Amino acid sequence: MKKLLALSFILFMFGLNAQKKKNGNIYIEHPNIQIVEKFNTAFISGDNETLKNMLSEDFKWFTPSDRTPRNLSQLLSTSTYLSNNVINLEIKHRGGSYPDVLEYDQDGISDVKTYERMSGYDKNTGVDLTMPRYATFRINKQGKIIRMWVNDDQLLWKKAREAYGTRKNGVIYKDHPFISNIRLMISGLKEMDVEKIRSYYSDNAMIYDVMNSGEFEYKTLDEEMSNLENAFKAFEIVYLEEIGYPDALAYEGGNVVIISWLKMIIKNKKSGKTGTVMQHLQHTLNEEGKIIREDYYYNPSQFPQ
Repeated sequence: MKKLLALSFILFMFGLNAQKKKNGNIYIEHPNIQIVEKFNTAFISGDNETLKNMLSEDFKWFTPSDRTPRNLSQLLSTSTYLSNNVINLEIKHRGGSYPDVLEYDQDGISDVKTYERMSGYDKNTGVDLTMPRYATFRINKQGKIIRMWVNDDQLLWKKAREAYGTRKNGVIYKDHPFISNIRLMISGLKEMDVEKIRSYYSDNAMIYDVMNSGEFEYKTLDEEMSNLENAFKAFEIVYLEEIGYPDALAYEGGNVVIISWLKMIIKNKKSGKTGTVMQHLQHTLNEEGKIIREDYYYNPSQFPQ
């Protein structure tokens, strides 16, 4: 019985090994890496003659959004455009990353896989084109690139193309029901009424103090109202004036954002001194007209000591 079990185990392991079949090697150093580096240098410099000499006659290339392959002419025009219009254009390896070369025995070809970052900005629009760039170059025995797959930020490319045009993204209103909500909230500031102020916010509102908070360091509504209570104990709002008028930015497919500017005269209750504080406010409101995000800017040094 033991012999039968041992034989069965050996046959099972043999079957597992039989399922593996080697079809080449992976290299960290390989002559084809230099071919890809030469290609990148020619591509960012607009050297079309070098590019044409490096590519096979049936060369095709793809991006993630392509259903049909792109051709040599499209590659050359892309290279020409980038070299003429993108400042400080570079394609560099990302951090400690390095290319891998997969050399296939069966087909006599190799794939060079790169993990890079492209950088530069469009001199016409100022759009920053810094993005990760993962590419695979398929190279034949003759050292010609026959295929290329480029996986980069297609949304950023779309943004770069659209930056050349004029595109509306909503409507700006001088008067709007949500502007009234913000003015009523500000009236609560005049009255130093924390509960009234709070009533215009959503319970899960996020508050960002531009001058006094770290990046993405938001306060909760409870934290902000607590800060207001403490401020009202130490300071009195003697005068509050709306500068100009608020703008309501109704974005297409998005929320309404109210931008407003305030001038306040603040009195320090302890010292009796007053100071003028200028404040910029930006409120994002949901469909019910409740504030879901607040970004505000003021200079703390303007408060009287």
